[in-house]
Amino acid sequence: MSTPRTTTLWSRLAENPIAKVVAYYILLFAASALFIDLVPGGADLIYGGLQTSTAEISAGIQDALTQGQTPIFESRPGLPFTEVFAMAAAFLLMLPVTWIYVMTRRRKGFRQSVVQTLVILPIVVAGVVFMVKNSLALAFSLGGIVAAVSFRNTLRDTKDAVYIFLAIAVGLAAGVQVMSAAAVMSFIFNIVILIFWYTDFGRAPAHLEGPRAARRLERSMALANRTGAFVAQLDRDILKSMSPEQLQALLQRAQRRVGGDGGDKPPKQPKPLDTVVRVQTPDPEATRPHIEAVLASQVKAWRFSRTERDTAGTAVLEYRVRLRKSVSGPALTGELRSRLGPRATGVETR
Repeated sequence: MSTPRTTTLWSRLAENPIAKVVAYYILLFAASALFIDLVPGGADLIYGGLQTSTAEISAGIQDALTQGQTPIFESRPGLPFTEVFAMAAAFLLMLPVTWIYVMTRRRKGFRQSVVQTLVILPIVVAGVVFMVKNSLALAFSLGGIVAAVSFRNTLRDTKDAVYIFLAIAVGLAAGVQVMSAAAVMSFIFNIVILIFWYTDFGRAPAHLEGPRAARRLERSMALANRTGAFVAQLDRDILKSMSPEQLQALLQRAQRRVGGDGGDKPPKQPKPLDTVVRVQTPDPEATRPHIEAVLASQVKAWRFSRTERDTAGTAVLEYRVRLRKSVSGPALTGELRSRLGPRATGVETR
């Protein structure tokens, strides 16, 4: 009979995404071992690419160059079980990579199109490899087609390019039936990404950031003591980016401070909504009530501004808010990301 403590431990493990990934790999490798042991020819499906020697491949390439359409690998008629198995293996091995990608990029935000690309791309690559590996002419034709077509996509993070490269590598390994290499790449890649994410590898240490921040503060304080330089910096860094309504409100506030309004105080104007909150979501209609519930409890005032689409076609909800003194912009961003979860693929305040 399980104790409440054991039940709590299992529930925590079930909610932990890293524990889910580890359990997934264990079940996947165990199922592969049973498949090899119980299914006749199962080892050929997993290790088939390792059974062709370099001499055989070289001889096949020479024959293809001299005789035309001599196949490098032996083609088998019938249903494409090998191709289906390879593409399914590419999908199963990239699935935990996408889980780790979503978990490690949740704070900074991510695009749904990139996540879907990480799953679809290795399947397509594996299918293309099966199509061209039986014919050298098809391989050269595909190379010419790819060179003639331009694929353009802007990645927000250079690390996303590494994920794309991994997807291509897993698809190639599955296409040539070297599933062990694809599994090792998927598993080791996730371990390295988790280590970097957990240790925040590459960030400047605190003993280097502290003196630098102190020097910037000293320069700012020294500049504030010189009226002309301070006003010039204020105009360059703050006033230049303000809207006419914000400048008018600032002028009225400055006049009240110096007593230059000539007598009676003007009617109190409402404070501007000077902070912009942008939430990127694939389902704006379902996400908007949750965003507004968070804003109602975290800010003084807010107003829905507009809905727009970014370059990837994802909806972006924009709000204008006035923050409380106790809630900063980064704190509001973190609260929105925590409360919205997977409903939001990106949150920013400015």
